[in-house]
Formats: sequence, structure tokens, C-alpha cells
Amino acid sequence: MALSTASITLPTNVVMQTIEGVNNASTVAALSTATPQVFANTEHLYFSAAAEAEVVGEGAAKSAQDPTVAQVPAKLVKVQTTTRVSQELRWADEDNRIAIIEAIQRDQSKAIARAIDYVIYHAIQPTTGAALGTGYTALTAMTGVGSVTSASDALTDWDALVAAVNGKYLPTGVALSRTFAADMRAYRTNDGARVWPEIPVGLNVSNIEGLAAAVSNTVDGALAATPTGVLAIMGDFDLIKWGMVRDMQAELIEYGDPDGAGDLKRYNQVAYRTEACFAYAVLDAAGFAVLHS
Repeated sequence: MALSTASITLPTNVVMQTIEGVNNASTVAALSTATPQVFANTEHLYFSAAAEAEVVGEGAAKSAQDPTVAQVPAKLVKVQTTTRVSQELRWADEDNRIAIIEAIQRDQSKAIARAIDYVIYHAIQPTTGAALGTGYTALTAMTGVGSVTSASDALTDWDALVAAVNGKYLPTGVALSRTFAADMRAYRTNDGARVWPEIPVGLNVSNIEGLAAAVSNTVDGALAATPTGVLAIMGDFDLIKWGMVRDMQAELIEYGDPDGAGDLKRYNQVAYRTEACFAYAVLDAAGFAVLHS
């Protein structure tokens, strides 16, 4: 029996692989805990702790210290990816079609995961590399974020990046471009030992001087039409609040022109589409610093 064209929720085992794919393709997902979101205009309230104990003399009046409360709206983002395949591909695996869906889904889920970084870090459309436009502000360009220009020396750049994070926040993680990660791995002491032997080669989360670290080419926006020049992003990644509003769903499309590439029946093709919706908010950009080339 052929699969229906109705939208289908992925089986549990595929969803687990999809979640793993997100963590293996997005530094935001690797360094910041995801929280499920609802399809609504969500407002995040946070306050900056400002209280300090007051020494009160005998019979003296006590003073008050009011916290600062800020309101940050969450941004809803819908993402999709559509993959066309020939109808013969379906026939070739008629008795085990879910394996084809899994393979396509892994590819598409990683693309959606990369989109999380591109939207939050750079406000870039991954498919074209162009800026997303009104309503989107890149974390790397937000007011208050610390900015460091590379001195072409990894140790100097690392120390400057740490210093550029606003003093009221403690960094919890660092997202490294592959370029800067390579520079750090190549850095040696006078006797030839690596200064940072723990630098991760791939996206797997490691630990550098007490900070969780992940490496990805999404950090420098490899797909951007105009180079971003971003080498690394350090900060308190708990300030990025994000999560899925709707789980990823896979849809098999057999008719029509779902992506502007021509009628499916005319070209003897079918299309697999994965869609998801996530929401995010950056509570305070001052908790981050960006190293630029």
C-alpha cells in the first residue's frame, strides 16, 4: 500500500534520531537547553539581580533596592526543507520505505537545526545567504553585545573575548568557527605542547577552561552571501531561550508543484518535506561577546 499524502508525525525512533541530529548540527542546541514552547505571543520577563546587603546602624533607617525588570518578546520561526526524489526510488524500496524517509529526514533535520544557528546568530536565510529582513535581529549585531577584533593570535583573542563579556554575567559556553578552532588547536607552547588540547575537532561538545565548547561552520555563517567575519561567540548561553513550538513533521507529496521546480507527475517525482516551528528570545545581548576577523 502506498503512503498517504497526509502530514505524518514521525515514529518515536525517528524523532529521537532527529533530536540527536539537532544537537549534532546546532551550537545553540548544544550549548543552550531547549524548552518546549507554545504557539502564542510569548513574553519573557527577567530581572537583573541588584540587591546588596546594607549595614544598618543602631536606630538607623533601612533603604530599599528595587530590581530591574525587562520584557523580551519571543520570535516565532517556521522552517521547512523539501527534497525531490524520483518515483523509481520509491519502487526500489517498496517494502522498506521507512528507511528512505529516515535517510531523508536525517538530512532535513540537520538542515533545520543549522537554521536555528543561522537565524539566532546571523538573521540569515540559509537557502540564499541573504538577510532575513524586518523582524529579525542577529545576536552578533544586537546592542550591548561585546565585540572583539582578532589580533591574529589565538591566545590574545581568547583572553580578549573573555574580557569582552559583560562583567555581570559569567560565560557558560563558547561557539567556535572551524577557522578559530583550528587556530586554537595549532597554538603551541615554547616546548611544542598544545595550549588547548581539549579543542573539539567536530561539533561534539567539549570543555575549554571550564566552558562548554562546540565547533560548527554555522558560527561564521558559511552560507552567508556576505561573509560575517565571526570567529567565535562566547557568553551565558542560558540567556538564549528557545524551543520547538511544533515538532518536526514529515510529509510525502505526490502531486502538484510544492517548491516551484515543476509538476511532480510530469517529472515522475515525489517530494519529501519536513517542517518545524521554533521560538527564541535573547534575554540580554550584553551577556555575549563576539570575536570578529
